[in-house]
Amino acid sequence: MEREKMNILFASHTYIGGPFVVGSHHLARELSKMGHRVFHLSTSVTPAHLLKMKQRPILDRFRQWWNLRKMNGGLIHGVPLSLVPWNVAGRIFQKTGSNWFVESIRFPKVSKLLKRHRFTEVDLLLIDQPYFVGIEKHVKAKIVIYRPTDHYAEMSGDFTVAAAEREIAGKAHGMIATSEPVLLSVRQYNEDVPAIVLENGVEFEHFSQGGPEPEELREIPRPRAIYVGAVDERLDLKALRILAERRPDVSLIVIGPHSATAAVSFAGLANVFFLGQKPYAELPSYLHHADLALLPLSDHKANRGRSPMKLYEYAAAGLPIVVRETPELLRRGERFLAFYNGSEDLVRAVGEVLDRSSRHAISKDEIRGAARRQSWKSKAESIVDFSRRLREAAETKKNMGAGVVKS
Repeated sequence: MEREKMNILFASHTYIGGPFVVGSHHLARELSKMGHRVFHLSTSVTPAHLLKMKQRPILDRFRQWWNLRKMNGGLIHGVPLSLVPWNVAGRIFQKTGSNWFVESIRFPKVSKLLKRHRFTEVDLLLIDQPYFVGIEKHVKAKIVIYRPTDHYAEMSGDFTVAAAEREIAGKAHGMIATSEPVLLSVRQYNEDVPAIVLENGVEFEHFSQGGPEPEELREIPRPRAIYVGAVDERLDLKALRILAERRPDVSLIVIGPHSATAAVSFAGLANVFFLGQKPYAELPSYLHHADLALLPLSDHKANRGRSPMKLYEYAAAGLPIVVRETPELLRRGERFLAFYNGSEDLVRAVGEVLDRSSRHAISKDEIRGAARRQSWKSKAESIVDFSRRLREAAETKKNMGAGVVKS
């Protein structure tokens, strides 16, 4: 029996087509492939952003606000307009709640936008950006799911976000968190709502297929230890420097956007290579020509609840991974993860992984097999099943209420 096709609306934190590919992008794509109509909205632009139009991501977001894009399979994605940025609207919301004035300055045209694309009535609304608090007033959603992917307040340092999360969680029919620590954090806002952990997955077919060795890797000696991702406060640069100093025979490759300051901190180390940001399509070629992957998490509070997408992307390429120990990653029990604690311990863990006779020895096929089980397709199917259970429960509750009234 063919499953019902749904109208699904994402209210997400990251726009499609930019430098970062995040979970909502993958889920939107897979849900669209399953035959559902999908609309992916991401964080608003505002008139204040006009001052930053020289920055490519800001320009791209304005272009998407001006002209929504449609991808293969019917997936629509775009960026709405707000009159004021969240750092202003958030403070107003924290003091006054989600009232008419707050909504009018935050989503002045979103109702027309949704109506134009026949999304004023949706079967499933997935919110993973707290800044979208109140959007449920502009759409008739049968089921609302809050899908937090991080400890947002701790990550941003903006604690007006907590007020927004409380509002969303209080009205949601269910919650899907990408890690257990994040779920425990948001459950405080609504302990009675059904909730599950659904870790970030992987576009397995993409990352499991390598390609020719990139030209800029050819002159870099092996063994190669690779990191792909943002170079920010969540990355332990101190640990990487210690590793580079203690293991000059290991080439450290860093792929991702970074500041000049970050690269300068490794000056004088001939075995460290900052290659900058690479297109998503090219990442598998770099991973398939490395020997191990690194996930050196810093002490930043946001790392406690992270569900790193790169974890299974590395694994799909068959790479063993050396990672800073966290309760969430320990919980998963993945054999291809080699844990370490503290900057000095990273050197020991890398040495053990490179020693093929150590307890960390594991075949590429076994590593890839673990990644295959975490495909985004399976995650999308889990979301559909969870939403259907929520809808059935909501309908049962409604019918029971109607029965009580009649009696």
